Amino acid sequence: MKKIVITLLCICIVRCGTVPSVRPIGTGEKSVTLSSGGPVTEIYDITMPIPYSVIRYRQGINDNTDFHLGIHTTMAILGNLGVDFGLTKQITEQSGWKPSFAVEGSIYSFYHFNEFSSIRAYPEISFIGSYNIWDNRIMYFGVQNMIQFTEPYIVTAPFIGFELPFGNHFILNLETKWYGPSEESEDRVVDYNYKPFGYGALGFVWGASYKF
Repeated sequence: MKKIVITLLCICIVRCGTVPSVRPIGTGEKSVTLSSGGPVTEIYDITMPIPYSVIRYRQGINDNTDFHLGIHTTMAILGNLGVDFGLTKQITEQSGWKPSFAVEGSIYSFYHFNEFSSIRAYPEISFIGSYNIWDNRIMYFGVQNMIQFTEPYIVTAPFIGFELPFGNHFILNLETKWYGPSEESEDRVVDYNYKPFGYGALGFVWGASYKF
């Protein structure tokens, strides 16, 4: 159990859950998303993505800007408060082979209950490109960057994913991420199963959203 706890605490620094917004949901629109996943490893002899979960609320401020607020439920189970909040702004729209492009900025904060000195805050910025392949079925890609105050100062996670609508209210997101591609995979607390070129760890994340 200790090994799992340490792993989850590490993953919260790298970045967790699906990206808050691929494309704006529109002025006044709202959605709630449950997402879970992380690098693949063995947990109780089962090979699976680490089940780090986040519940996130999203609201459209205008036609090209979303606000989001997330609660990190796995951290809460482990006796920690984890929250994130921020904005995603679409910069350009898709035009032919030119993808839609958005920038997302967030603040992540973590606190171990009853230990005031444990409070930590980390800025994060993501760059997201996307293509509407067909009928609002979107392929997206980009990189997430978490800024911290010890080496490595910027922890990155390139990703590629798909956003699949089901009717007018439900959306499924599926992502593949390469966590920490600049960091060597050896001598880690957890032995990840997929370590591209011996750096970082490959992981998978899913998200289910309800738009209202």
